[in-house]
Amino acid sequence: SATSGLMAAVGAAGIGPGDEVITTPWTMAATAIAVVVYNAIPVFCDIETDTFCMSPVSLESKITPRTKAIIPVHIYGHPAEMDEIMAIAKRHSLVVIEDAAQSPGIKYKGKITGTIGDMGVSSLNCHKIIQTGEGGIVITNNKELARRLQLIRNHAEAVIATGMEVKSLVNMIGWNYRMNEIEAAIGREQLKKLKSLIERRKELVDYLTEKLLKYDGLLTPVI
Repeated sequence: SATSGLMAAVGAAGIGPGDEVITTPWTMAATAIAVVVYNAIPVFCDIETDTFCMSPVSLESKITPRTKAIIPVHIYGHPAEMDEIMAIAKRHSLVVIEDAAQSPGIKYKGKITGTIGDMGVSSLNCHKIIQTGEGGIVITNNKELARRLQLIRNHAEAVIATGMEVKSLVNMIGWNYRMNEIEAAIGREQLKKLKSLIERRKELVDYLTEKLLKYDGLLTPVI
């Protein structure tokens, strides 16, 4: 699941007891739970009033010496302001884990969400744009993080069984986050249809937005 993907990503980042991870309160509970699982502390920053994504200004104001990572959430398909968030992360040497569960294939300034930070997590849950019934994907271009993610998803057994090298054993207790082959095969085929699935979703959103605009007090999605 994307929940287990978030947990694996937080684990791979070496987050531990007492560490702080800044995220947004406007998200599904799993975003914060992934932090609590490692006895770390989720710290909530404010959100933008139009997209409901993480506010970079509020984010920077929440950073302390105990802050180790940032989890921006691309909520409802809206990309967070990743240029500003990445610049803040670089200034403070923080790991960025994108919660892209609701934004597969969505681009931010030409870059697909989930590929901008150190790690990105997407969902294959039954009510997402791509679905396999249940499932999740973690993306990274960092070989060390990829190795740690692979170990955490399978009890970290390979450290002992195969001598698979890892620089740090922190969070290497590992879990059973393995995805079964049928769900993985469905996911690969669904990914091929991503463009048409997004276009259909946009058509439905445009239809609903048009009909709802006449009602005072309703805030329709910002595009």
